[in-house]
Amino acid sequence: MKNIQNQHAMIRYIYLILTIVFISGCTHNGQSSDTPLLDTTWNLSELFSEKILYSGSKIPHLRFEAERVSGNDGCNNFFGSYTLDEDSLKFGMLGSTRMACPHIEGFEMIFNTMLSITTRYLIDGNKLELYDNDKLIASFLAAE
Repeated sequence: MKNIQNQHAMIRYIYLILTIVFISGCTHNGQSSDTPLLDTTWNLSELFSEKILYSGSKIPHLRFEAERVSGNDGCNNFFGSYTLDEDSLKFGMLGSTRMACPHIEGFEMIFNTMLSITTRYLIDGNKLELYDNDKLIASFLAAE
């Protein structure tokens, strides 16, 4: 009888160990493979469903730092504020240089419109997506 109790205890012990191993293998380890929003240069890859091919020497990009955003719209450098609240993202007032770039005429206006209507963001791996509510308006890739 004692031998049977020991076998049952051993089976329960093995079951407990296997359960712990299984559960620990299914939990998130706290590390993420997503690129962080802050202190990453994000190069524009798609704007309003159009793939972006760089024709100038400046790559349109964003860079978020604590309480500040900066970047380039393909012609002019810009800087300003932004606010985050979970996945909500709003750009504040932005200042910029005023260089003439006839080779990309109109692009900077479209880029700045995208910034002004952004309401939220999503990071998936090395890709940053900006949305106007539920509509994807721009995609960026983390610079290597």
